[in-house]
Amino acid sequence: MFSNMTKPRTRILQFVATFFAIFVAHAFAADIEPTVPPEPSVRVPQTNMGITQLPNEKLDWLLDAKFGMFIHWGLYSGVGRGEWVMQNEGIIPEDYRQYAYPDSGDAYFDAADYHPEEWAQLAKDAGMKWMCLTTRHHDGFCLFDSPYPNAFTSMQTLHRDLVAEYVKACRAAGLKVGIYYSPLSWRYPGYYDVTGTNCAPNKFGYKTEPSHMEDARVMKEENYVNVKKLLTGYGKIDQIFWDGGWLAQKGSDADAAYFHEPGKYLDPANRWPISKKYQDIDESTGQALGIMGMVRKYQPDAITNLRYGWMGDIIEQEGPAETTGKIRSSEICDKCLTIQNGGWGYNSNSIAKGNILSLDQLVRFMANCAVRNMTFLLNVTPDRHGVIPEIEQQRLKEMGAWMAKMGDAIYGTRGGPWQPVDRQYGYCYKDSTVFVHLLKDYSGNTFTMPPLGKLRVKKVYDVYTGKPLTFEGDGSVTIHDIDRTSSPADSVIAVVYDDEIQNVWAK
Repeated sequence: MFSNMTKPRTRILQFVATFFAIFVAHAFAADIEPTVPPEPSVRVPQTNMGITQLPNEKLDWLLDAKFGMFIHWGLYSGVGRGEWVMQNEGIIPEDYRQYAYPDSGDAYFDAADYHPEEWAQLAKDAGMKWMCLTTRHHDGFCLFDSPYPNAFTSMQTLHRDLVAEYVKACRAAGLKVGIYYSPLSWRYPGYYDVTGTNCAPNKFGYKTEPSHMEDARVMKEENYVNVKKLLTGYGKIDQIFWDGGWLAQKGSDADAAYFHEPGKYLDPANRWPISKKYQDIDESTGQALGIMGMVRKYQPDAITNLRYGWMGDIIEQEGPAETTGKIRSSEICDKCLTIQNGGWGYNSNSIAKGNILSLDQLVRFMANCAVRNMTFLLNVTPDRHGVIPEIEQQRLKEMGAWMAKMGDAIYGTRGGPWQPVDRQYGYCYKDSTVFVHLLKDYSGNTFTMPPLGKLRVKKVYDVYTGKPLTFEGDGSVTIHDIDRTSSPADSVIAVVYDDEIQNVWAK
């Protein structure tokens, strides 16, 4: 009877002892190695078409800078109906050329008030760290002095190299120099019919013609010559934004790589060869360089994207859709959009209606980029004279005032150490500080920080006002009385720890 009674009691005692041991072990382990966020994935440079992506350290300046000015400016600025007006309205090249000459009247692209030093100053006032100008858009008009016989340029029409003036202004202002170039050109029927056997639908009336194959080759050759001039004629280029590598406006940029040859070398057997007199030769191999082969030869530090068919050093997220999802750490992503609702090139109707993004919208885009380790390239739309509309200037200055207060939570930061919550909040960090970005949709004026390994919070303050905030807790802390009115689109809290954030992942 007694022995039978001891069996249940023994089992209970054994269970309690086991539970206590597990509890103590977990408590001890937590004290020795507290919970830490997942270590960020590391971008590993890849090789494609004989070209290796730039190493991470050469992208650091872009991630530190965070905010840049994009500028769409060209013949379409005179028409005033956006940068795609030539294609959208089916304006044939012969008629489109008129906008480069005084006879076109109020549509004449005269650049009479083009003072790029004023653009550069506005970029600085907005808190931007680099600029990127459309040196040639899809209409094929070059803002630089191209040596190619078939090129159509500002030197021919205005006797001015507008790109030369731009890069000089960037450097004088201490801004990094970016250039945009499109290999697409609606001036060439061959763009829609590279084999001369099957012309794609288009708005210009181009039909299938055997001669289009040679026309396409000439278009490709002009690109080759233009790109070399941009790489060699304007000093150090920091960023290159390719755009329009697709053919006949179908498929992807990578799908058209067989035609453009954007990799390290040209293929001697390619059906659309570059004439030998224009080829750039790699002295070590005797082979003719492709587009990215020339980039790496002449501008080895230039950061490029993926829209010429090569994989790019960075990727792009274009347009006004809200940025969501996880931190981009295994690849670097740039968010680009235009401040004007109505196209990337000057649209007189949109400007007249004041139809541009609000300050709160710009702030939200910036915050969503910062917490996801992304950069933000914001486009402006100068008119035919070269003047950025006053309403856009004013908005950029408003953004600059916000950046002046919030810059510490933007510049030089990296996304993390925890993943963002879409449309609510996210984190970025620098040195020993985590910045919590609370978007307008986040309700309440308290916030609880997850534990950050062995790090302990020293102080918390509101970034916009600089005022200290009260908090309680040890590993995990709850912050009280957060100001949600001074910067409601993005209220930013700085949480300062007793050691650098990166040390939570130190082995």
